[in-house]
Amino acid sequence: MRKRWLWFVSLASLAALLVSCGSASPSTTGPGTVQRISPQEARDLLETGEAVVYDTRTASAYRIQHAAGATSLPEAELAGRIDELPDDGRVLIFYCT
Repeated sequence: MRKRWLWFVSLASLAALLVSCGSASPSTTGPGTVQRISPQEARDLLETGEAVVYDTRTASAYRIQHAAGATSLPEAELAGRIDELPDDGRVLIFYCT
């Protein structure tokens, strides 16, 4: 029961964060574009190992609370840590508030 509750809270948080981030296009047309996905799509991709999720908020915000399985990658550090992103074809999911 606790695990199910944690998934629910994580997905609800992820949904709220995805909705609140920037103004992204709803479709992908090529490299460098952003695609919004639903919380269910994110969950499905994460459960099958087809995606990894990154929390782009500050490290202190990440320590307070973050989506289950998310890696902290503050936006301010992205340029210096770009080599940490996998290039194996998995979907990269980024969220913020």
